[in-house]
Amino acid sequence: MHNIDDVEFDIQKTILKKKQIKSRKFYVEYDKLTYQVLGISPYNSEVVDPRRSTLEIDENELVHELFYSKIPLHKLKIKYDAETNTKVLYKCKDDSNRRRYEFDYVYGESNERNFIHLHCDLVTKKINVNFIYDNFKQEYTKERTTEFQLSNMPDNMEIFCIDKKEPSKLYDTLILNIKDLFSDHEQTFTCKWLPDDPSRFDNLGFLHYNHDFKISVDQEPYYIPVASATLKPTLIYKQTGNKIQFQSVMEDTKNFNLDKEITFYMYNSNDPSEILDTVTLNTNELDNFALIEVKLKSSKPVKIISNYHHLHIEDNNVSTYYKF
Repeated sequence: MHNIDDVEFDIQKTILKKKQIKSRKFYVEYDKLTYQVLGISPYNSEVVDPRRSTLEIDENELVHELFYSKIPLHKLKIKYDAETNTKVLYKCKDDSNRRRYEFDYVYGESNERNFIHLHCDLVTKKINVNFIYDNFKQEYTKERTTEFQLSNMPDNMEIFCIDKKEPSKLYDTLILNIKDLFSDHEQTFTCKWLPDDPSRFDNLGFLHYNHDFKISVDQEPYYIPVASATLKPTLIYKQTGNKIQFQSVMEDTKNFNLDKEITFYMYNSNDPSEILDTVTLNTNELDNFALIEVKLKSSKPVKIISNYHHLHIEDNNVSTYYKF
């Protein structure tokens, strides 16, 4: 006589084997400004809100954790993964006290031009660290750099200058003040240890902690290209007569390394040489995607720039990303 429990167990194993199917697709709806996940579903539905977007993903462990209530929805965000060149679902972690290991560090790239670029001048023995704001705006537009990632940038970034062939040999440690770099666009370090022979330059390694972005390094200065691509704005404005409305596209202005104040310069839309007005605001007034209205001196049509070159400011009428 068969043991009933054994029969049921065998049947269950057979059923499970027969039910093995391909990994299902899930659709993650998220906020385009904050990258906060708003919902995950096996069904794709049309997104009407222009501020929202949908990412298709394969079934994975994070999806299981969410549906089994092992992780709250607010812990999930979308970020850009440089290795796969795709957007991925990501679980937020509090790693402020996390110990850093050897594999958490990456070398500066010599075959790329990133928004933090080291120009090593072998003649003057100086390293000029440049903030390439044009590259920053393009990286932000492509969402390779998001506000979520910017929030993880350190106040001071350490770059360890070592010998690649003998990694224990440390020539120098460069400490970048990120906020000053974003404002001044350049920091210069005297480095007498730079080689005279250019052929020895390739032996140098510039190591930094992986804060979800990389620096680039070269012997040549970097010439800023003219931006031709459509850029993602951080501020949108709309003029009605002698009034201007600013729509912030920033959750926290500190993530963009702004100072306490921001100044806007309004110039004649038909004559860029004519400044019609200037407006200075506290930067924290632009936090949490704020909408602000200011009064101008005249009703002439204006275009706007600010004292922060890495912020892309766009007229609501031509914005391809957001509308009022």
